[in-house]
Amino acid sequence: MSRSLTGIAAELEALTLLDFDPMNINADGAGRLQAICAELIERDDPERWAPLLYSLMERLDAADMGSPGPIVHALEAWSGYPPLLAESLRRKPTPLTVWMANRRLNTGSSDAPEWFELLRLAAGHSAASPEAQADARDFLEHQASRL
Repeated sequence: MSRSLTGIAAELEALTLLDFDPMNINADGAGRLQAICAELIERDDPERWAPLLYSLMERLDAADMGSPGPIVHALEAWSGYPPLLAESLRRKPTPLTVWMANRRLNTGSSDAPEWFELLRLAAGHSAASPEAQADARDFLEHQASRL
């Protein structure tokens, strides 16, 4: 039997930057995150668990959680993730959510102008880290030549 979503949420909330610190010999954030995301993919309620992953990306925006990593694989396995990605970008762009927006632009889909605008907003968003802002600017420069 699978764990409750409450239990999974508590484990995600317990993750800290120290869990992803390469200088911490006890760090196992990547392994724990991989296991949690694999567990989430097996559930049939992504509309309930996807917000937990966006919250984690926003809370631990300085952590290297992969590129693409288990979070992106879990979210992109669900076709309903783009609206939540857009909401997260409006709330607090992170290096990983900015990267995901760039991936959306790379698909050449009809909603490309909306993703380009979200990257433009991320490049100057007051809640975004300098790294997320710089990544957004780099992706904008790259994508401008394609649109």
